[in-house]
Amino acid sequence: MNRTRLFASLLAASLLTGSACAVGQTLTTIYNFGATRGDGTFPWAITADRKGTLYGTASLDGTRDGDGAIFRLSPPEQPGEIWKQRVIYRFQGTPDGSTPECRLFRTDDGKLYGTTYLGGERGMGTVFLLTPPENAGDPWAEQVLYSFGAFPDDGINPNAGVLLSQGRLYGVTGGGGAGRRGTIYVLTPPANPGDPWKETILHNFRAGGDAASPLGELTMDASGNLYGNTLQGGVNNVGAVYRLLAPAQTGQPWSESVLHSFDGNDGSSPAGPLLVADDGSLYGTTGGGGPQQGGTVFRLTPPAQPDDPWNHEVIFAFTGGRDGGGPEAGVSMDTGGRLWGTTGNGGNGLPNFGGVLFALSPPEVPGGAWTETVLHSFGGPDGFRSMAPLIFRNDKIYGVTTQGGAFGTGTAFEFEFGTD
Repeated sequence: MNRTRLFASLLAASLLTGSACAVGQTLTTIYNFGATRGDGTFPWAITADRKGTLYGTASLDGTRDGDGAIFRLSPPEQPGEIWKQRVIYRFQGTPDGSTPECRLFRTDDGKLYGTTYLGGERGMGTVFLLTPPENAGDPWAEQVLYSFGAFPDDGINPNAGVLLSQGRLYGVTGGGGAGRRGTIYVLTPPANPGDPWKETILHNFRAGGDAASPLGELTMDASGNLYGNTLQGGVNNVGAVYRLLAPAQTGQPWSESVLHSFDGNDGSSPAGPLLVADDGSLYGTTGGGGPQQGGTVFRLTPPAQPDDPWNHEVIFAFTGGRDGGGPEAGVSMDTGGRLWGTTGNGGNGLPNFGGVLFALSPPEVPGGAWTETVLHSFGGPDGFRSMAPLIFRNDKIYGVTTQGGAFGTGTAFEFEFGTD
């Protein structure tokens, strides 16, 4: 993310107004998906390169039997020009995968790693690699690194992206595993190029108080520990936050623990990636529950002593009304400590209540309340139901909506802060 001082100063000025949308702030639809046959439709998430080009996944590809696509959105080269969209890869189901529902992981040399929820050799999902062509205009090369369901206790249906660390890919599956409630896995590259990648299951989620049905890509701290959310499980079976502690020595087992079990009143069905702050605190979102049942933004603070429980705090509870409801994409933090995110519903964008783009300002005094500013309400023509983490670039924010827009099949948007 590019969090410049200019962006932080403009952001601070806008939040101090306390208005629903301060003067000079505008949201622009930069692309309506479904504009042409074979276009990607129902975009899931985006990532960006250093030039501001956006890469993302679309669940379908605009054809009757479409299995999804990877798209690229190129910014205008000259003022007044429009963004240009191109499908760089179209899935076929078998054996390359189907229904990508993840945020892509992009490397410095332009490679894209991701997952498909379905498809592959056994129809249970894949991890794939897309390599850019050497010559402009040539096709991208797709390689299936792993097809799930390879053995009876393998994970199935990966519903989040992968995390690349030291050459290994870490991820989760929503189902399967020895406990039939999902897995955490790592893929290790082969010694010889072209040989299969090796999957190792680091944890099998099980019934009985463990987290279950993970949703949201993994987050890693500076020590190599992994954190994530699950839609179900925990003591009350309405979702949990877990940690997977890295072993002291390579080859030893990883150790999983539930950091918090939601009970409905403090949130339910957590979704989206967790944010690991510099002080080790975790920030995230729940799609439901909370004091007003509209979902929450929460913070988990690590204990002073390793064996003590983490402290859970609801820092904002949505009502599902004008303030939004059903946040499912996690939050991002700027240099001023403000949190940014979207909700899947609510807002004042009649008639569809398509969710909001929001910012949360931290308390001005210890123990005070966080303050929400609704920056935009989606109403349908400008998009509906944003479920993707936001991208910061200079004084702009980028995101996608999975539905709505000119053709009802999703949009990409840009939110810009003015100085007026």
